[in-house]
Amino acid sequence: MSQMSVSIRTRLLLSLALIAGLAAAISVACSGDDSDDALTMTYMAGFKEQANLPFVAVYVAEDQGFFADENLEVEIQHAGFTGAHKGLVLSGEVDITTLPASEMLQIRANTGAPYVAVMLFGQRGDFGYAVLDSSGIESPADFAGRDVGFKGIVQAEFHAMLSAHGLTTDDMNMIDVGFNPVVLVEQQVEVYPVFLSNEPDTLSRNLNQEITVFEAADYGVPTLGVVYLVSEEFLEDETNREKLTRFLRATVRAFEFSVDDPAAAIESTAKFLPEDPPPDLVHERFILDVEIENALSDLTRANGVGWFTQQQFRALTDVLLEYEALDGDIDLEAALDRSFLEDIHQ
Repeated sequence: MSQMSVSIRTRLLLSLALIAGLAAAISVACSGDDSDDALTMTYMAGFKEQANLPFVAVYVAEDQGFFADENLEVEIQHAGFTGAHKGLVLSGEVDITTLPASEMLQIRANTGAPYVAVMLFGQRGDFGYAVLDSSGIESPADFAGRDVGFKGIVQAEFHAMLSAHGLTTDDMNMIDVGFNPVVLVEQQVEVYPVFLSNEPDTLSRNLNQEITVFEAADYGVPTLGVVYLVSEEFLEDETNREKLTRFLRATVRAFEFSVDDPAAAIESTAKFLPEDPPPDLVHERFILDVEIENALSDLTRANGVGWFTQQQFRALTDVLLEYEALDGDIDLEAALDRSFLEDIHQ
């Protein structure tokens, strides 16, 4: 081999090495020094173990290895009936949790809690109003003069639905009924507020009742479901932002998996449910099916699952303000951060 060919070959190898080194340096600079490091995160579901879609997305991501693919270890906890998740995410003991959008807005506006929503599941709300088919009630207009139940508070969305029919709560007998749908079966009330994902199944399948459920969204009232939320302080830390990116990337993937194969999603979910008593997987599938249906819309089909807009939250905020559920207006720019979803779906 001639001296000239050796020199050309040497220069070529040096050039290739330089290019490879430069590419590696650019990769590190763009992704951050800790991009390949294992990270840990604490998630607390806002209720007990069951097949609500925001919970299922975490169960599936864990069981199917989506968190592992992100080099992320997630500690999965449940608040049960305590409501502890609301404070723990603010104290930093929990990184991310779940809350209905309307409740998040109310707590942030009324207490100053610096909640930030980063993903929306329900494109419509989680509440409905059940009546027995034998009651003769055919629309919310027929609530007038009836015994109507509420759970602790009368939701602003309910007031708005009544207003759409020219009614107020003064036109009916409002009764605080708690959380047992048997009161509808026993006709202690004629209208019972239900969580859409589970109580209609309890009433119709377990209690053998023929029912109709009315939803405020069907009468032009803006409603939204559950969000994933973190705190403003959490987002100020770059490592936390990296953790959140990985968490949302895995749960978006699990969300899509659950939509494509809900039966497989229930199989994953069953591994996280209490064994005593044995779970009613038919009921759990009902929960998941309802929540998947309510989580999909033209908006999510165009932009990706979990998507939300400030306009959606503005419309809901206006309803909460109109019916005095908020002490004052809210800075939605500070309360919402869609940037993580934007990066994931792009």
